[in-house]
Amino acid sequence: MKLVYTITCLLVTAFNFSVKAAQVKLLANDGKTEDQFAFSVAIDGTTALIGAHKADTNNIKDTGAAYIYALSDKGWRQEAKLIAAPAYANDTLGGNVALNDHIAMLGAIRRDDKGEDSGAVFAFEKEANTWSQKQMITAPDTKTGDAFGQSIALTNRFMVIGAPRSDSPEQDSGSAYVFIRNDNTWQFHSKLVADDAVKGDLFGISVAIDGNTILVGADLNDEKAENAGAVYVYAFNGRHWKQQAKLMAEDGGDTDIFGVRVALNGNTALISARRDDIEGVGVDAGSAYVFERSGTQWQQTQKLIAPDARADDRFARGVALNQNMALVTAMHHDAKGDNAGALYVFKKRKDKWHFAKKILANDGMPGDRFGWNLAASNNTALIATPHRGDNGKGSGAAYVVDLLD
Repeated sequence: MKLVYTITCLLVTAFNFSVKAAQVKLLANDGKTEDQFAFSVAIDGTTALIGAHKADTNNIKDTGAAYIYALSDKGWRQEAKLIAAPAYANDTLGGNVALNDHIAMLGAIRRDDKGEDSGAVFAFEKEANTWSQKQMITAPDTKTGDAFGQSIALTNRFMVIGAPRSDSPEQDSGSAYVFIRNDNTWQFHSKLVADDAVKGDLFGISVAIDGNTILVGADLNDEKAENAGAVYVYAFNGRHWKQQAKLMAEDGGDTDIFGVRVALNGNTALISARRDDIEGVGVDAGSAYVFERSGTQWQQTQKLIAPDARADDRFARGVALNQNMALVTAMHHDAKGDNAGALYVFKKRKDKWHFAKKILANDGMPGDRFGWNLAASNNTALIATPHRGDNGKGSGAAYVVDLLD
């Protein structure tokens, strides 16, 4: 067990501080049992992208798919269903997704074009109100088992894709690939590998990008302790991406898996350690760490924990930064039943993050795992709940939540 040295809010149990926020639940028009719709989610303004990595296509099992939703004066409506061409059994397209400016990226980590489970990413774009597949992307050196596409992040200029099972240079040490957009296509630019890569680190399990900065998580890095985890920071100097820092929790411990999820906004990084053991709370209660950059130097400034933390809540299953808010989900939170899940909102005031509110699914049920994944844009959160059963067991759902409500 580890002592929490920075407490952002008191542990409270005497009252219910959750709020009933304005919510819209999104379901696939053709959702079926075990599709796991909303296994991954992304949102950009008034467009949402929702992956369903176990969806079947033309009776081909687990090809995967993703759905586009758009907000209009009639509310959120399904606009398109994205399917790879060609699609094969067990591709699991949509297991990871990213969205930016009408460009959607869909990971298919079990795609076999360069060997079994080598992985690929499919690019779709919206033109004249129609979404169409533009590109299938693999790395120049992708090999069997790399899981290329396990994580994806993009801006208008750059895209970064994680391949945590890449043997670069050690077995499953992991890598990440940067692509640059030229002439409306994505072209390979750089391969990122930890300068201290070790077997089994899983560098690339998570990625984030903002401007000229990239975060790459290696949640099984052992420098602090066994599987304590680390996050690597890269900065673009105009020609090359160079490692700027390696971030680790000051109190990192065994199996914390720090870096399994990452978020980045300007000079602020929010990093998940969802299996952190909290002193006085219990095993796998979970926490999230805030790091701030000044110049080129990064420093841990705060550790966030749930004000009502419990053992096995897995607080920080999902993390996101939006405006002046830090969003953290706890997929095993039990307020709506065993493992129903919850979202916690923290707001920054006077250089510190303070707990603001907890949000539950209005119709939350045991086993939903509300908060399996998380995305945010313009004060709106999109919360993944792939184990929800509205269209059959494990069919999945996503919730759009107004954070200002």
